[in-house]
Amino acid sequence: MWKIARVIVQNGSLVLFIILQCISLFWIVKYNQNQQKIYLHSYQLMAGNIQSRFQNMVSYFHLKEKYDSIATENARILSQFINRSQNAGTALDSSINQLPNQKIYKLIPAKVINNSLDKRNNMITLDKGGSDHIAPGMGVITSKGIVGIVTDTSAHYSLVMSLLHNNTNISARLKRCGFFGSLVWNGKDPSIMNLQAIQKYADVRLGDTIVTSGYSIVFPKNLLIGFVDLYKVEAGSFTYKIDVALSQSMTNIEQVYVISNNSLGEKENLEKRMLRYE
Repeated sequence: MWKIARVIVQNGSLVLFIILQCISLFWIVKYNQNQQKIYLHSYQLMAGNIQSRFQNMVSYFHLKEKYDSIATENARILSQFINRSQNAGTALDSSINQLPNQKIYKLIPAKVINNSLDKRNNMITLDKGGSDHIAPGMGVITSKGIVGIVTDTSAHYSLVMSLLHNNTNISARLKRCGFFGSLVWNGKDPSIMNLQAIQKYADVRLGDTIVTSGYSIVFPKNLLIGFVDLYKVEAGSFTYKIDVALSQSMTNIEQVYVISNNSLGEKENLEKRMLRYE
């Protein structure tokens, strides 16, 4: 208290000047209509600017929450679409889990936090892991196409074998004519993969759609992969050489969805039993 009083005494002239200025400003605004309008207009502009900045700041801090909410909703809608297409001809309703012959797919949204492109064996890191029910062997997709397969997980992160990997071998088919083969990467162009083992009498055309075959438990059938960019039969070969332009660019992946399959555990248990006979 004494310090405050001392400051006022030492700066008495300045304090008195500020008080008189405030009184003068108050009288000018109160008894002069023109000045009052100017004051109110300026006050509204300043208050609006401050409020706008405050709202932008609040929106920024809630942006992640909104983004996660949108991703979760997209995952729900996409999983419904996949389940309907996989279980066509059966009743897809609230009792679906009671039907043992149906595969139920659930999509888990995740973000890409690391993505290599310049290696022969490229990997992708996701910001979700075992605590989010992600496990090795699960497929990873976007709304535009497939991305890779989960190979390892920790509690909060997942490692994904990218399509751009030497060990990639995806069962894929030509949607129009039904012929299927193996999709591999030649280690060169990150936008092009090769579809192998398509016999030369298949009706292949430029622009044909390439989708997942459904013969693998990792990816449901008919998920978009890409389009035929080039095809030819080399001399002495009985199969096509087909280049496939990926529908999902591997260079700008941000939001992905991990496919959880209710049949995955059954597959793993069967494979463990098979190891006993090797």
